[in-house]
Amino acid sequence: MKKAVVRQTGGPEVLKFIEVPDPVPGEGEVLVDLRATGLNWSELMIRRGDWPIEISANGFTPGSEGAGVVEKNGPGVTDVQLGDRVIVFDFNAYLDEGQGCYAEKILVPRDKILKYPENLDFAEAAAVPMASLTAYDALINHSPLPESGTVVITACTGAVGIAAIQLAKRKGLRVIGTTRRESQRAHIHSLGAEVVVAPDPFRLKEAIVDLVKDEGVDYIFDPISGETATQLISILNFNGTYVIYGILSGGELKLPDNFLFHQGKVHGYVILLNLADPKNLQAAWREVLPLIETKEILIPVHKTFPLEEVAEAHEAMENHQHWGKIVLVQGD
Repeated sequence: MKKAVVRQTGGPEVLKFIEVPDPVPGEGEVLVDLRATGLNWSELMIRRGDWPIEISANGFTPGSEGAGVVEKNGPGVTDVQLGDRVIVFDFNAYLDEGQGCYAEKILVPRDKILKYPENLDFAEAAAVPMASLTAYDALINHSPLPESGTVVITACTGAVGIAAIQLAKRKGLRVIGTTRRESQRAHIHSLGAEVVVAPDPFRLKEAIVDLVKDEGVDYIFDPISGETATQLISILNFNGTYVIYGILSGGELKLPDNFLFHQGKVHGYVILLNLADPKNLQAAWREVLPLIETKEILIPVHKTFPLEEVAEAHEAMENHQHWGKIVLVQGD
């Protein structure tokens, strides 16, 4: 089988393909013939050297989520059958250098296999797990959305932000989605959110204040951090909540001077920690799966690339023009 590896950090060109033997499933393991792999920003960070891991000469294979067909079961696996469509979601891809889904096949423990949603093709299914589980577990289980009020969702043109808008609208909340690109306005508005387009954190704050007036903001869901977080936290209502689930800016989060007197709450959310236990992962998936199957959570696939064009897929993602998910595909 072929898989992509990163042996040194750098641009998309450092992604290379190598040939390795097909893995053989052991006790409780499943070999999946992957047909699609969802791309995530963390994988670009790994490739660029911005993720806190070491890359050895053997090469690191990125990719934690994919969809495919069960090819072979190890001893003790009886509840998935050969030929079954399944989703793979394995956080070991961030720890084990050979475990990623940028590959033709992957060997995973049975408890990292998720039930396949009805009525989705492989690309749509591969786009779902990271985004839907991050948004659902953060906004529903970890730091619950308010029962009423206004929610700001930044960087909402990516898959997690899209899922978050859908969940907040489902609760009947007023939702404001933010972006730096005017071209994304219609996409965000199509989900029922109000839209703020601003090129920097200071104008972002001003634009939101102009929009909400005296109502203020009750909840912020943000993967940017840095100055964006500092500015937006300052406009939270009393007892408001700011949830950070990424550090895209690379900047330091500084709380405003008045934060104490607003009794605000700052929560960090890392899916790699919260759903690392397979029992928690499967429990969260059982909750979110019905919303995916009814398309109450719908993650659009912006574009697909053949697995062999993974470097081009990374380039497309770095251009920040996509709406939803970029997916690698292979096979039929």
